Amino acid sequence: MRSGLFLAGVLLLAVPARAEEGGPDDPGRFRVGVNLGIVSIPRLINFEGYARIHPYIGISGGWSTFPKFASDAILKWADAKSANTDANLNDFSAWEVALRIYPLRGTFFLGVGFGQQVVAGDFTELQGGAAGLTASARVESWVITPRIGWQWVWASGFAMGFDIGVQFVLSHKDTLFPSGTGTQAEQDARDLIHWGAEVPLPVIRFSIGYHFG
Repeated sequence: MRSGLFLAGVLLLAVPARAEEGGPDDPGRFRVGVNLGIVSIPRLINFEGYARIHPYIGISGGWSTFPKFASDAILKWADAKSANTDANLNDFSAWEVALRIYPLRGTFFLGVGFGQQVVAGDFTELQGGAAGLTASARVESWVITPRIGWQWVWASGFAMGFDIGVQFVLSHKDTLFPSGTGTQAEQDARDLIHWGAEVPLPVIRFSIGYHFG
């Protein structure tokens, strides 16, 4: 009987200890890890390497892309893919390096990212159901993204993050082929250049990951 009570007491003491071990870790602790975007806008696939190098400072480097197979809905919404035109988004990707400042030494941060975005697509006018005149466009843009967010890390190493911001274009280089034809395909290609070179894009990301430290 006494041994049973002793064992029960040990288990009751162990449960809070285990919960504390798996609970939130010191936010300012040095950590190195990887984050994967579960919800990621404007590019659906997002990978990020991350380091909390100081209680008030974090750095990251990431790559994101929008898969080609998922682009049809956007092209239809923009009227670039219809009964009269066909379109393909061949590339919508970006790389970024970012700095995070944790003003309260906790999970909340102010950040800014700098990197390059590439947008490329081709457009075809359909004539009687068959392919006709074509045009293509490619935009390479240097972008900056101010953001705010939260980064949580548990003692187990499991991490979860959320951030929002806006991506602005600093400068760009574009290529249009062919130019000066006056076709709908060319107009769609010019619209893609405008979108990739001038339009600020919302940035929203919910991520999970694993951090060592």
